[in-house]
Amino acid sequence: MSGRAWERVRPADSEMTGEMTGTDLGKLTEDWKGIESIVPHGAGIVGRICRALFKKADLEIPFVIDRDENKHGTAWMGAPVIPFEQAKAQIGGRKIVVMAGHDAYGKISSFLDGQGLVEFKDYCNVGQFMSEWFWDAKRMNCVFHVDMTITTRCTLRCRHCNLFIPYHKENADFAFDDLKESIDLFFDRIDFVAYFGLIGGETFLHPELGKYITYLGENYGDKIGRITVVTNGTVRPSETLLKAIKKYDMYLSISDYTDVVPYKDKMDFLIDMVKEYDIDYARNDHIVWTDFGFPERPYERTPEELEYHLASCRPNWNALHGGRFYYCNVSWCAQQSGRYKLQPQDYIDLGEVDPADREACREIVRLSRGTSSFCKICGGCGKDNTDYVKTAEQIA
Repeated sequence: MSGRAWERVRPADSEMTGEMTGTDLGKLTEDWKGIESIVPHGAGIVGRICRALFKKADLEIPFVIDRDENKHGTAWMGAPVIPFEQAKAQIGGRKIVVMAGHDAYGKISSFLDGQGLVEFKDYCNVGQFMSEWFWDAKRMNCVFHVDMTITTRCTLRCRHCNLFIPYHKENADFAFDDLKESIDLFFDRIDFVAYFGLIGGETFLHPELGKYITYLGENYGDKIGRITVVTNGTVRPSETLLKAIKKYDMYLSISDYTDVVPYKDKMDFLIDMVKEYDIDYARNDHIVWTDFGFPERPYERTPEELEYHLASCRPNWNALHGGRFYYCNVSWCAQQSGRYKLQPQDYIDLGEVDPADREACREIVRLSRGTSSFCKICGGCGKDNTDYVKTAEQIA
């Protein structure tokens, strides 16, 4: 289904509101409870950052499946990594937990479906497993991916920025003490997060980025699988900042737009510095962008189209800001732009949740697997959005 098949209109900013409810918790079949053994599918980045959590699982892992021939013969948490063809006869009814990101999971899911396996019965993604099984077995409240926007200032003006930075009525750096309070409130109530991202705007523009890195690393490193700092490579980081990133074993996600914007010298310098400090990083130079519609052409969907959209998107990158936990970081940015108003069900005021009440804290996990009123008008990043646009096209 193409986004172009849906009529899109631009209502007045004051009308851009709605109501959404729901969560995808509770999808795993009952026989997931009480399992003693699982088979992870994927020995890559996601598998690596989830090791700390799986050490707490007390589950037998006889082997790990991976399609990458270069990983065959290696080990993940002591378990051999083998191809699916070899594993198929040995699975023996064990549940498969797919350790992959949003896009890769879709491809692996299609493959497993073709093998006659059923999602949520025979296999699930690691985010679903974290959110459900660890609660049932360990009473742990776990969230897969949380982003915190530390600045809405940026060096670029991307027309189709999925955080709508050029369309914000005001841009600002957010004070360390304010965001520190949000971090403390969140981790007082949540036991583990696979990904925690510091994002912008352009993160390297924030003068206190080093304080965020140090605070997270010192206080919550054992509760986070991987802390990621996202940059577009246009700003030269200080040596002090690079040393902090290395010290706390953080990951640098570099969005490379040099095919569109002329800053190759800056990008090459950053890559050289990152290699010099032996920092784990990814240079993402083949990013595919789609048009989210908002704010110029918000989607208008029928209930049937919305249901399909929600099933297709499910990025599960939540947001933390202002003492609140939001379902979607994109929706928070839409509100921050001053062009959309979120509804009360789109976020949780963390200060109102008793950290000693595990059931109350569970509401954070439910929202993390939920929806947002913004989903009604957002093109999203699911397979239903085929409105492909030029990556990093600049507004003059």
